[in-house]
Amino acid sequence: MGKNVFYIYEIKFMKIFSIIVFPFLFISCLKKEIPVPIPEPGNIKTVTIKIDYPYKYQVYYDCETNSVVSTNTKYDWDIAFECAADSNHITLNTAKGVFIANQGTVDFSSVTSIAGGQWLWDNFAGDLTLTAIGDWRNKHEVYILDRQYNEQGLHLGYVKIMFQEVTTTSYTFKYANLDGTNEHVITINKDNKLNFIAFSFDSNTSIALEPASEKWDLLFTNHQHFFSNLSFPFVLTQVLGNTYNGVITAEDNNGDFLNLDLLSVSKYTFTNIKDEIGYDWKIRNSADNSFTIDGKKSFIIRTVEGFYYKIRFIDFYNSGGVKGYPKFEIQRL
Repeated sequence: MGKNVFYIYEIKFMKIFSIIVFPFLFISCLKKEIPVPIPEPGNIKTVTIKIDYPYKYQVYYDCETNSVVSTNTKYDWDIAFECAADSNHITLNTAKGVFIANQGTVDFSSVTSIAGGQWLWDNFAGDLTLTAIGDWRNKHEVYILDRQYNEQGLHLGYVKIMFQEVTTTSYTFKYANLDGTNEHVITINKDNKLNFIAFSFDSNTSIALEPASEKWDLLFTNHQHFFSNLSFPFVLTQVLGNTYNGVITAEDNNGDFLNLDLLSVSKYTFTNIKDEIGYDWKIRNSADNSFTIDGKKSFIIRTVEGFYYKIRFIDFYNSGGVKGYPKFEIQRL
């Protein structure tokens, strides 16, 4: 009997021991949470971009590699075609200030002049639902395009266009001079590595001017902007984001560039507006058309690869005093 009682007490003791001790053993076996350290910011780098005067070049820049990915002149192209398989948007060369007028569903040969045309332009913020050409599919409308001016200041004339078809791999359109000469039917093949592929009426061919979409973050270029006191948009030197591939931007106007860090990112409202950086980091003096830099303005950019950088502009002139050389400081947060 005594042996049985002892055995019962032994079992109870082991249960109590298990209840008390085993949880501590289990907890001690768990890995302790190690806080993830905030990465150290990169060094502040100073960059100068050559747009030149009179603002000839379009320059694609990558924040991660701190490098110019590619450069072309704004005179190299006229219109551009969106490249995604399910896309259909066609944009104008806003760097040249190209306009277009929709003449409606009429016979192509009947359009012989610009009379009665209402000139339209693309949305400056990059909203593809608000392009000047609009949703052209299955409408067979005829457009007149004002090609604006070449590098020598000569007007390039007008072309009439009818956009005919888009598939997952290509676009087809017809164009000619207003008098019917120089008529062509063109097929443009999409390139899924690009946001857009360009077309030039000078060379009568498509041109892959834009780098691969994941290889750049910012475009330094002329770009149209509309002022309420003017009848037509005005072309200005601007900085545009690669918003079609994930770049978003926030603006700081407190002159607090040095104190902007990764922890402060959450305090800002980011936008995918293409011209959020835009033109007004520089201030124009109308008396002599000179520029100074707005020292209070900085920008935070989330890049294509998902990293955050801060940027502030410090000059618009090169060492020889020539305009068109945006100079900025950039730092990874």
